[in-house]
Amino acid sequence: MEETKKHILKVITPKAVLLPLTEEAKKSIINDPCETFLIRMSNFPYRIGRESRVGKNEKGLFVKFRIMKNIAKPKNDTFLYNSGKDLQISKEHLQIEKDGNIYTLKDRGSSNGTTINGITYGGNKKTFKRRIEDGDIIAIGDKKSKFEYQFLILEK
Repeated sequence: MEETKKHILKVITPKAVLLPLTEEAKKSIINDPCETFLIRMSNFPYRIGRESRVGKNEKGLFVKFRIMKNIAKPKNDTFLYNSGKDLQISKEHLQIEKDGNIYTLKDRGSSNGTTINGITYGGNKKTFKRRIEDGDIIAIGDKKSKFEYQFLILEK
């Protein structure tokens, strides 16, 4: 029974998370059943992009139902809500990859790029790949983006 418990914990415990550092980043996480406002990553590559199915009615914002054509896997593991007029998050923005103990961030050809520790990479639909470390600050978009998260590695 103890081995089964260890296996379950290994499966459900994230290997890394993105912790939102700004109110905009926290509000972008719209489908968090645990309300921890973390982006939890267990499987890699882990893909992140903008939610494009947002609607509004008298009760407020809601996410429209996703219709799966040909039962294809969604293009993102996490869909973030970009509430501002200035769209920083692309529909298919970035992915985080893991090879052994090395994590890399790959911009998937986003419009505004991705900012890591104050330096913006990519943008204008150019891709890039960059190693990321525990504690790095990642802004999804350019230097003025308010979608800032801290990358934290949880497994040893």
